[in-house]
Amino acid sequence: MTDPSQDIRWMRRALRLATLSLGRTWPNPGVGCVIVRDGRLLGEGRHAVFGQAHAEVNALSQCQALGNDTAGATAYVTLAPCTRHGKQPPCTTALIAAGIARVVAAVSDPNQDDPAIPLAEASITYDEGCLALAAAQIHGGFLSRVGLGRPRLTGKWAMTLDGCIATHTGDSTWISSTAALNFSRRRRRVFDAIMVGAGTAYHDDPSLLSSLVGERTPVRVVISRNAELRENSMLVATRAKAAVLMIHGPEAPAGNRAALASHGIDLWEVAKPHDPVAVAAALGRYGLNEVLVEGGAQIHGAYLRAGLYDRLELYVGAQTVGGGIGVAAGIGAELMNDARHWQHEDRPLVLGDTICLRLRRPPVLAPGEEPVVVEDD
Repeated sequence: MTDPSQDIRWMRRALRLATLSLGRTWPNPGVGCVIVRDGRLLGEGRHAVFGQAHAEVNALSQCQALGNDTAGATAYVTLAPCTRHGKQPPCTTALIAAGIARVVAAVSDPNQDDPAIPLAEASITYDEGCLALAAAQIHGGFLSRVGLGRPRLTGKWAMTLDGCIATHTGDSTWISSTAALNFSRRRRRVFDAIMVGAGTAYHDDPSLLSSLVGERTPVRVVISRNAELRENSMLVATRAKAAVLMIHGPEAPAGNRAALASHGIDLWEVAKPHDPVAVAAALGRYGLNEVLVEGGAQIHGAYLRAGLYDRLELYVGAQTVGGGIGVAAGIGAELMNDARHWQHEDRPLVLGDTICLRLRRPPVLAPGEEPVVVEDD
């Protein structure tokens, strides 16, 4: 007989493993796997690099390296094991060959066939749904891209207490504390890409690199109808450290395209580059699961009105400017009843004199279901 409390315990561990792979495996999801028998951990693993071994195979390899027999064990995996042969063979085959007796998956993989069928043929019990909500949050970008054709989008900005992202002259250096700036730059590594508009790329000249030495940096994405990006910009100068993707319109001058291509910038033509829905779909076709949007008021206003932000990451500084550039340009909801509501994802984090707020769309829960937070044991 299975013990639900033990299932939750070990799935939490698998979910923590999965979080270590955020931003590292796109277009694949960063799955975690834990293998247990009689309440004892035999081995664990995660999918760490796209094209290399999946979580189940890495967990089984650790079991073998430790001399732990996996016959009759239970495998806890954050996403249903794959059933098709891609860059790697099916994980269902590996689990069957290892003599696993039971597989517990948090959520299904819409890209794969039902693993219950081949597992049942091998007399392996398959259960699905343990900590499904928590897993859906961790794998939300992948599930969004596969299900909706677009990545999960997180809007990020720093603002003053009176809701401004810059003074009326455009100055924003710096709203956030040093601690908040360092934290937000480290946070970039859990995303597949960071996106800004042409205005931010021109006026702020950001590098959008992670602040950690040796740490991977996501793809840097710039939206510019005419493919405009200064050849002496920080994005071009740091091309060797991380890829840069330019999303442009069909009207972009050939000279601009050629100049950027000569610097190794990837070019991606979109019919309507200022249409958030079209850009989001293009990002999905590129294979991105998680995208952080760090633009200015124009891009935030457009994406908020389009309802495309799935999460928000806000840094509220301890100053007021008495009137400046607001977070979202344009005209939004007419009535407060039409305003979009958000749910806090974590407790507010105090970083010097800046408060970090992380919010998400309220999850859709089944009757009687409650949100589950992944915490350390």
